[in-house]
Amino acid sequence: MAKTIHTMIRVLDEARSIDFYRKAFGLDVAERLDFETFTLVYLSNAEAGFEVELTVNKGRQEPYA
Repeated sequence: MAKTIHTMIRVLDEARSIDFYRKAFGLDVAERLDFETFTLVYLSNAEAGFEVELTVNKGRQEPYA
């Protein structure tokens, strides 16, 4: 049976987003990958086999709709 292992969410403010997921769901940064035009931040916790991937597009000024 197939199962979901992670989901990706585009965010404007990396620090604010990490703080939200830490407080709301107990997720901490598992890995952070920095590229020229974007950053990927993977959040997880010890209890769940699921990750939230935050994508931060560098230079983005407007919030996502």
